[in-house]
Amino acid sequence: MRTFAIYSIALAVLATQAFGFGYYDSITKGTVIPGITPSTTALGSVRALGITEAASIFFNPAQTAFLSSGIQLAGSSIQWSERVIQTDIEKTVRTYMTNDNGTAAVVYPLGPLVIGAGIAKIGEFGYEGSHTVYDDPSDPELGVAVLYASGSQWETLGSISAAVTDQFSVGFSGGLRTVDAEYHYEFNSHLFLIPDSSAYWTEEDQAFAWHAGAALTGEIFKSGVSYSSKTDYMDDIIAFGASALAPHLKNTTVGFEAQVASPFDDNRFLGNLFFQMPLTETMNALTSVSFDDNRVANRAGLGFGLGFDLRINRFTVGGGLLSRFKARKNTAFPNEQSDRVDDSSTMFTLGVSCLLGDL
Repeated sequence: MRTFAIYSIALAVLATQAFGFGYYDSITKGTVIPGITPSTTALGSVRALGITEAASIFFNPAQTAFLSSGIQLAGSSIQWSERVIQTDIEKTVRTYMTNDNGTAAVVYPLGPLVIGAGIAKIGEFGYEGSHTVYDDPSDPELGVAVLYASGSQWETLGSISAAVTDQFSVGFSGGLRTVDAEYHYEFNSHLFLIPDSSAYWTEEDQAFAWHAGAALTGEIFKSGVSYSSKTDYMDDIIAFGASALAPHLKNTTVGFEAQVASPFDDNRFLGNLFFQMPLTETMNALTSVSFDDNRVANRAGLGFGLGFDLRINRFTVGGGLLSRFKARKNTAFPNEQSDRVDDSSTMFTLGVSCLLGDL
């Protein structure tokens, strides 16, 4: 039974490799942090386009080319959950919360260039779950399987960007993605003849990662394209988007962005419609609706974002909330009987940025 239990969890890990990022993907590549700043959270995890800020070096470094020197800090709380549904009845609920997500970035003009540096948590491996094990659902239970995972993935970058014209810019950032994760699996037997078993393993990795992009910044129209490279624990992502200022809608900015993860392979798509609406001369409201279509994983998803940014002299304070929902098949435990599994996540981010140069 010991060998069976260890093989079972190994098979579960391998089986989830075919799926996109969600809560139980913590036991494979990790669950992607959907937004590392208040604006990226509220705007549905935009990458190519969005609020111009120092943390853009993690998505589209071209956006920093027109920034003055400044620093940005942000932190967030995220709760994930999965609900195992069988015959329209909620069978099992598993949840996990993390509060140690953080971002720090700084940019500084240097002649015709803008250089930058930063560190951000981009992935979470935390998972807690248990499952009652049967040989057959009609037979008495054999025992309980328990899986714990912890760890995170961080990205540390340096960046450079330049304005090619008054409106067009390009940028590049590169650095290290670092993974440190731990897993612990236990099978607690309910039968005398079947022994308990356990397994423990770790994942450690450090790899070079880079981001590149271009941005067109006009008074009315903006557009951008970006690419983030692939590493063993993170898929590559290409994103492109455009936005327009609508004076007849109280100067609301309306934008759309499309992202493709693992292009030319899985081709997981995320679409995002977002709005930036001035409430006062110093405060904006941010909203978004996102949707994804993952045919490989038999998933469909929907997300809603809401937030604000408030300028106070040389400081900008912001907050963002993002809720996402997915439906999928299978769980981290092999042979768990279910019709579907409902994934959800709720993320709340707070942050502040400070202009270091002249106002």
